[in-house]
Amino acid sequence: MPSWYISTFTLLILSTPVLSRSSFFSMASLQGGLATLQDSISGNTCEDGSIDSLQIGDALEKKVLTLFEEAHSLPISLSKDDGNIEVRTKFDDQQYLTTVAEAKIVNSHPKDHQGFLENFLEAFAQADPMVKEIRAVEHQDNHHQREGVKAFLKFPFPIKDRVMVYWKYLKLNRNQDEHMIILSEKGNQDLLDKYLSPDERENYVVGRIFLCAYWVKPVYGADKKIVGSNIRYLFSGDVGGAMPKWVQSAVGPKNALDSLNGFIKYGDDKSTH
Repeated sequence: MPSWYISTFTLLILSTPVLSRSSFFSMASLQGGLATLQDSISGNTCEDGSIDSLQIGDALEKKVLTLFEEAHSLPISLSKDDGNIEVRTKFDDQQYLTTVAEAKIVNSHPKDHQGFLENFLEAFAQADPMVKEIRAVEHQDNHHQREGVKAFLKFPFPIKDRVMVYWKYLKLNRNQDEHMIILSEKGNQDLLDKYLSPDERENYVVGRIFLCAYWVKPVYGADKKIVGSNIRYLFSGDVGGAMPKWVQSAVGPKNALDSLNGFIKYGDDKSTH
């Protein structure tokens, strides 16, 4: 069992009532809080009452870019490899936490990480031991390649397992050799109504992903050739239950680092360099 898994469990037991809380994804928005993050992502309502998926995807992408840009002004919570890898965090007024992680440069080419995003469900399940099951539940054919996802996360006894239902947006070649994936619950009510059963609501705690992203960009040398990749990760969400601030501070940066490292490792394994 990974050491982070054990430490997360220990912190949960020390700080939370049985079956009520968890830590792995308990984070929310940077600077604005949950309400601000959600309210800032808008779109037009369609005839069926849903928000236009293209507008949501564009708004989410803009929000991700803004959060990554603002992250450089935040304090560093964790640093590795002589500062090449940094995790930054920010609490809002509601005591939610956003984590932003960056590897300034890794040796692998962006193309080596592309498969992780293209085959995200399989790659994520292999990279994260807490994934019990993850599957696509709905597909929408548009240039955002939006896909509905249902994920079950397993937690050590006696913490209840979690279920999440959200949209996945795949954005390959935003620019040459630059790729991004965005996960968000925005506009997911129809998914919840169709794919979350009464039994699942009873047996699992329903978690939420407000905004999560993986982003890989090329790093160029003096000769204008790609010499590596810049990789970034963002998470903002809540798997249910109140979380003490000190637990979020202790667990959040390490979890973000694990997610970043999982993405890096995938590229390293695929690298032909």
